[in-house]
Amino acid sequence: MPRYFFDIHDGVHRRDDEGTECADLQGAVLEAKKLLPAIAAYDVPKDGERQTITVLVTDEDGHAVYSAALTYVGTWLLR
Repeated sequence: MPRYFFDIHDGVHRRDDEGTECADLQGAVLEAKKLLPAIAAYDVPKDGERQTITVLVTDEDGHAVYSAALTYVGTWLLR
């Protein structure tokens, strides 16, 4: 099975040095889509009302094959 790497960008770059075996590219895309909300559940903005979390998926050769992002935007209605 091919190995894919899921680098996280959320203001800090976190490189995935281990990777995850996935059956194919579609499986890697599904993993990236599941990863974003899991990260967002614990990595909420603490110093503002905006944050974007990006997952960059690369293959075993280091080629970028997929990118996904999730953005949090909060707006105060009363102050």
